[in-house]
Amino acid sequence: MGFRAILSLTPFRQHSSSTHLPNSQQSLTDILPATLTHPVNLLILGIDNDDDSKNPQLSTDTTSEQAFLSPSDTLLLVRFLPESAQLHVLSIPRDTLVQLPGRSVAKIGQANVQGGALLAAQTVSHDLGAVLQIDRYIRISRNGLMKLVDVLGGIEVDIPKKMDYNDDSQHLYIHFKPGKQKLDGRHLQMYVRFRHDELGDIGRVQRQQEVIKTILQTMTKPENISKLPDILQIAQQNIDTDLSLDEMLALLRTALTSDRNKNKFLMLPGRFSSKNEYSLSYWIEDRQAGSKILAQYFNASEHTETSQNASGYREASHNGSPISVNQLNIAVANATKHPEVAKLAVIFLKKQGFGNVYITDHETYFRSETAGKTQIIAQRGNTEAADLVKNLITVGEIQVAATGDIYSDVTIVVDDDFASKLNAQQGN
Repeated sequence: MGFRAILSLTPFRQHSSSTHLPNSQQSLTDILPATLTHPVNLLILGIDNDDDSKNPQLSTDTTSEQAFLSPSDTLLLVRFLPESAQLHVLSIPRDTLVQLPGRSVAKIGQANVQGGALLAAQTVSHDLGAVLQIDRYIRISRNGLMKLVDVLGGIEVDIPKKMDYNDDSQHLYIHFKPGKQKLDGRHLQMYVRFRHDELGDIGRVQRQQEVIKTILQTMTKPENISKLPDILQIAQQNIDTDLSLDEMLALLRTALTSDRNKNKFLMLPGRFSSKNEYSLSYWIEDRQAGSKILAQYFNASEHTETSQNASGYREASHNGSPISVNQLNIAVANATKHPEVAKLAVIFLKKQGFGNVYITDHETYFRSETAGKTQIIAQRGNTEAADLVKNLITVGEIQVAATGDIYSDVTIVVDDDFASKLNAQQGN
């Protein structure tokens, strides 16, 4: 049975209240079978609306606009590239400081509350340092993630550290030990909601990205292909979207057939606000670096009138060409069992001319299937910088991801291949 035949066993309908974005094209797809005809930018909003005491409509009417007018605690911009079989995914931290179009300065997660999907899309399109077309949107309830994971039989994650947090007001009790384990929907939701550590919501964003990769990988397993009608049914019950059925099928086809080694996962670069700047905690976008990411990976054009964000703050960015090794911030993490390896790596890199090399004390997330191979993470999407690093160390695998040290240009997760080279040089 073909891909579309399996999915179309379950009818799909748009919510009658769905907003249509002003730049929406008549159709994103070709004639049947549903296939994308060109790159598409999709805005995904994860809505924090599953507490029935706060949103009683959700339990009785998931098609209501009011059921989805809650803060978006997850914001993803996804570009589908059918010709190259790639996905580009940008995580936008929910505390990002923005100027809501026609409204006040706020956290971007509040855009959905104040103006629904339309205002959220307008904010992403025009207030992140670039002019960006968003073709369609999806708003998904938190409950939808839980049900999806349960249908797939759980998701295996490698929990990096002990996690303990209790919140009686939200009935949230998170307790995890480190290590690989399979989590059902409820426990996976707890894992991706955890943000009570040094990086707060940014660490949560990094964990979300790893979970997204794992879900896509799990969905492509042969035993899960037959579950696609159930997945579509979950979508119908837990999302609001302006996608048609054929567009939904085409996007899903592109996602599931994408080359995961070529997919790019990024995060809007920036910094935490300081206590003397604002009464609330914000994520302050690095406007220059952010606009460069949007231009390179999402076909955006930079604003010409300003390069500053809502706070008026301007961050430094390395935009020079050619790249100089002493301009880059290089973080080193150790994936081996030998603690001295990180120090040897720093010494080696400084000898190669890198001016700012440091051992990161932040957690890094990397794919378990790459064990033994050094990961060169282009934290801000700068593949030229990652290529420069790899050419100098001559080992490792490059990935565009936001799972390294958030203040680095490149994070090197040293593994056995690089460790062997360092030990051999030390012996000489």
